[in-house]
Amino acid sequence: MTLRKVQKQGGALVISSAIAAFLSESSSAFLVPDNIYTCQRNTQLYSAVNEDTDSTLSLSDNDSRAGKDGYSLLRQPLHHSTWDPTVDPSFKAPTTLDGDEEKLNTDWWTKKQQKATKPKSKSAIKLDSDDALQNMDGESEGFDLFHRSMETIDFPFILEKLRNECFTAPGKKRVLNAFEHQRPTRSNSKMTVTTLANRPLIAENAEGARERFQGVEEMQWLLDETLDLGDAYYKARRAYQVTLGNGNPPPLDGLIFDLDSILEIVEDGRILEGPELLDVSTMMNAIEDLQLWGKGLRKIKEKQFLALPSIVEEIELNATLHDLLEDAFDDNGNLSGKTFPVLGRLRAKVRSLKADILSKLDALVSMPSIKSKLELESGGPLYSEIANGGGRLVIPMNPKYASQYGIVHDSSRSGKTVYVEPSEIVSPTNELRQAEGELRAEEARVWRSLTEHVWTNRRGLEEAVTAVGQLDLVLARCLLGRKLQGVIPIVEDQGVISLQNARHPVLLLREVANVVGSDLDLGANGNQGLVLTGPNSGGKTVILKLLGLVALMTRSGIPIPANGRIAGYEPRVDFFDPVLADIGDIQSVGGDLSTFSGHMLVCREVLANSGKNALVLMDELGSGTDPAQGVAIAQALLEALLETGCRVAITTHYMVLKQLAASDDRFSVAGMQFVRGRPTYKLLPGTVGESFAISVAERLKLPQTVIDRANELLDSETRQLGDLIRELEDQKASIDEKDEELEEKKQQMARLEQKMKEEQIKLEKKMLTARRDEARKFAKKLEEKEAILESVLEKLKSDPSRKILAKSWDDIKFVKRDAITEAENVPSVLKAKKKAAKAMEDAQAELVPLAEMRDRPELTEGTKLIVCKVGPLFKREAIVEKILGRQVQVKVSGVSTAMKLADLAMVPSSSYKTSKAKAQSPVSKLSKKAERALKTESSTNPTSSSASSAPSNKSVSIRTESNTVDVRGCNFEEAKDRIKTEISKAVMNGRCEIYVLHGHGTGGVLKAKVRGWLKSEKQLVKSWAAADQSDGGDAFTRLQLR
Repeated sequence: MTLRKVQKQGGALVISSAIAAFLSESSSAFLVPDNIYTCQRNTQLYSAVNEDTDSTLSLSDNDSRAGKDGYSLLRQPLHHSTWDPTVDPSFKAPTTLDGDEEKLNTDWWTKKQQKATKPKSKSAIKLDSDDALQNMDGESEGFDLFHRSMETIDFPFILEKLRNECFTAPGKKRVLNAFEHQRPTRSNSKMTVTTLANRPLIAENAEGARERFQGVEEMQWLLDETLDLGDAYYKARRAYQVTLGNGNPPPLDGLIFDLDSILEIVEDGRILEGPELLDVSTMMNAIEDLQLWGKGLRKIKEKQFLALPSIVEEIELNATLHDLLEDAFDDNGNLSGKTFPVLGRLRAKVRSLKADILSKLDALVSMPSIKSKLELESGGPLYSEIANGGGRLVIPMNPKYASQYGIVHDSSRSGKTVYVEPSEIVSPTNELRQAEGELRAEEARVWRSLTEHVWTNRRGLEEAVTAVGQLDLVLARCLLGRKLQGVIPIVEDQGVISLQNARHPVLLLREVANVVGSDLDLGANGNQGLVLTGPNSGGKTVILKLLGLVALMTRSGIPIPANGRIAGYEPRVDFFDPVLADIGDIQSVGGDLSTFSGHMLVCREVLANSGKNALVLMDELGSGTDPAQGVAIAQALLEALLETGCRVAITTHYMVLKQLAASDDRFSVAGMQFVRGRPTYKLLPGTVGESFAISVAERLKLPQTVIDRANELLDSETRQLGDLIRELEDQKASIDEKDEELEEKKQQMARLEQKMKEEQIKLEKKMLTARRDEARKFAKKLEEKEAILESVLEKLKSDPSRKILAKSWDDIKFVKRDAITEAENVPSVLKAKKKAAKAMEDAQAELVPLAEMRDRPELTEGTKLIVCKVGPLFKREAIVEKILGRQVQVKVSGVSTAMKLADLAMVPSSSYKTSKAKAQSPVSKLSKKAERALKTESSTNPTSSSASSAPSNKSVSIRTESNTVDVRGCNFEEAKDRIKTEISKAVMNGRCEIYVLHGHGTGGVLKAKVRGWLKSEKQLVKSWAAADQSDGGDAFTRLQLR
C-alpha cells in the first residue's frame, strides 16, 4: 500500500494516493504532515472523582486516555507482525503437554518438593558403638569410611580439577558421581556396566584401568602436533574434510550437551519450545559427526585406535527423530510450513485474508461517499486497531454517519470522532480470526508432537549423550595429565607401586614452586609394608597421601606425575581397591571421642574391610597414648593387616616400628632427607630417618634456653647417634649433588648431540628440497623449449621449404643455446662442471699437441696418436692413415676423419692406460649421441680442406643406422612423410646425406615410386643414387641433400 496525504483544498479534505506505511516496524500510524495540515489538540483539564476516597485529580487529556500518541488502551496502532500480509503470524508455544496450564501452576511446587525429599543412595559404613564408647557419654557417630579416606588424601581436589577440564554437562556429571562407585570390589569381580559409555569414572578392576589409559593414550596421539598420522581425515556430515590428529580434539562443536535440563522440562509436564528443540537437533548433528570421526579413526594405519572409536560406535541415533528435528524449523526459526503442510496451508490462508481485508479497506476509504465522512481534523491516524476486540480494523468517522457504515468500537475523548469497523470487512475479519485460531491450535499440536517425539526417544538420546560425556572425560584426563606432565603407568593386579621422581599432584596443580619428586617402591619382591620415617614437617604425610593419590588416579585413568619409561624402568601402579586412609585428626569422627579412641575405631573398620587388593595408609599409627602400649598395638595391627594380603604404608617415630624392616622381610623402610638442619622433602628408600625433633624446634625458633636444656637431657648415646646420622646424611647429600651435576652434564651432552642430529637432518632436507626445486624449475624450462621445438617440427612438416628450414635451424640453435645456458646455471650442474673442468685441466696438462712440439716425431702410416681436442673424442686413440700437410687423416673408433696437428698428441708412454681410465668421466664418456657425432665429424668439421674431399666423402658416406630411414611396409604417402621427417632431422644435425631403406618388394613398386618422387623433389634433394654394394646395394637409395 502507498501513503495517502490529507490536504486542505477550499475547505475540503482530499485524500491522495493509496494507503501505505501503516505496517512499519515502529508501529507508526498515518499522520497528516505538519506542512500540509495540522490539527493541534488543545490540552484540556478535567476532574475525575475517585469513588473510594471522593478525592479529585487533575489530569491532562492524554493522561486520561492512558495511551501514547493519541491512542487509548482499547485502540492501538497497526502492528507490523499482525497485519502485514507477507509476514506469518507468530504464536507463543503452549505451556503444557495436556493444555491444562492452571494445573501446571498448582503442581510445580509439589513436584519440586518431591524431588528435594527423594532419598539419596549412600554407600556409607556405620560404625557400631560399643560399651566402652557408651561409657564416654556419647555414641559413635556413623561415617562413610571410603568417602573420608578420599577426602583425607585430597582426592576431591583432583576430581574438581578434572571436572574443570570437562566441557560437557555429562562429562562433569560423571566426575560428580564418582563417589557413587567407591564401594570396594573384589579382584575377580566383573564390570557391572553394560557399555563403555556408561562405565564410571573410577575403574572397578585392573582391566578397566587399562582401558581408561588406552583411551587417554589414543587422545594423546590426536593432540600431538608432531605425530604423523599419514594425512588421516574424515568427512563430516556436511561432506567437508576434517584432519584427524595434528592437535585436533574430538568434534564436540563447543556444545555442552545438557540433555538433562531439557528432559526435566518435559518431566514437569511442559512443552519444549524452539530453543530446546534446536538444542536437541544440534546435539544429534554433533553426535553424527562424532560417529563419522570414530570411523575415520579406524582407518588410520600408523596407529591402532581402539578405545575412542569403541565409545562412539555404541551410539544409536533415531534417524526419524533426527530428520524431523532437522527440518522442523525454517530459516527464521519458525515451525516449517514445508515440513508440516497443514501449517503451510493455514498460513497461506491467513496471508490471503489479510491482503483481502486491507485491499477492501483501501478501496473503501478511496470512495468519494466515504471521504467526506472521515474525521481527520484531530490529527489521528487513518487506520487503527481495536486490540481488545480481537484485532478489528477501524477508521475515524463523524459520529452522525457511523451507524450507517459499520460497528462503532471506540470514540475520542471529545466525542467528535468515533472509530468504526466498516461492514464490508466484518465478515472477512471474523474468518481471519477463525483461521488464526486454527493456525494457533495446529502449531500447538505440532509443538506437543515434537516434545512427545523427544520424550519417546529419551533413552537413546541419554545413551548417546552419555557416550559424548565419556569422550569428553577422556579428553579431560588427557588435558589434566598434560598439566601434571603425567605418564601412563603399567597396571596389573599384584599390589605393586614403582615410580621414579613421583611428584604430588595437588602441589603441582596449586602451582607450588620446586615440587620435589621421590622414588616410590611398594609391593615388589614380597614387600607388603612401607614404614616412612623422618623429622616432623619433613614430608612423611605428603608421601603417604601421594601413595593414595597415585592409586586412585590410576583407577580413574589420570596420568601420573612421574618419570616416563627408560631403559630398565617402567612406571607401574597396580589396581588397589579399596584405598583406606587414617590421616589427620580423628576428632571429626565424634566430638566426644579421644584422639586415640577415634583412631582405634577407624583401625577396627580398616581391618574389617582390608583384603588382597586393599591399600591402607596410616599416619602416626599408635600415637596418642602410652608409647610402649601404642607401639605394641601398632605392630600388632600392622601384622594383622599384612595377613589379609593388603599393602600398608605408615608414618612413625617409634624406633621399634622403624626396625621392622630388619626383622620382617615383608616390610621396607624409607626416610625423609634432612640436610644441614632443614628438610629437603625427598624420600630416601632403604634409610631410617631420624626424628630430629630438637633441630625442628630450633628451626621453628623455640627459645635457645629450651633447646640447650633439651640437648642436656638427651643421653649421650642418643645424642651421638643423632650426630652420626646427621653427618652421614650431610655427606650423602653432597654426593647426591655431585651425581645430579654429572647427570645434568650427561643430559646436556645428549641434548646437544640430539640437536646436532636434528640440525643435520634439517640441512639434508633443505638440500634435498633445493635440488628438487632446481629440477622442477629446469624441467619447466625444458618443457618450454620442447614446446618451441614441437612448433618448429610442425612448421617443417607443413612446409619443408628451404626458407622454413633456415628459419627453423636458427630457432633450434637459439633453443639449444638457451637450454645449455639454463642447464649450466643450475647450482648442482655448476658444481659438477667445475669438478669436471679441473679433471679436464689435469688431463690436458699431460698431453702436448703436435703443433706445439719443437722436436716433432715423424709421422708414418700406422702411428698411434691421441686426440687432445676437448670434445666427445677427447683422449681417444687415433691411428694415422695419411699425411695431408697441416692436417692428418686418422681413424678414430673405426671411422676416418681429418684432424689438425693441434688436435693430436703423442701417446704418453707410461701413463696412457691410467689417463685413459681417468678420461672415462661424464665429460669424456662417449654416449650414443657422441657416436653419431663422430660418424659425421668430417661433414660438420669446418676446418676440413677441399683437397681431401674425395677420401673424406667416401668415409662419410658409410651407411649407419642413425642416417638410415626404414620405409619398408609403408605405402607411398607414409614413406614420403618419413623421408621428409628424416631430411629435416639431418638438416638440423648438419648432415648432408641420408639413406632410404625401401627394399625390393613385390615388383619394386615402392622403390620405383620413391625414386620417381625424388626425381621431381629438387627443393630438398640435390641428387640421389642407389647405395654402394658395401652399403646394401639397390635395396637402399642414397640422398645428397641441399
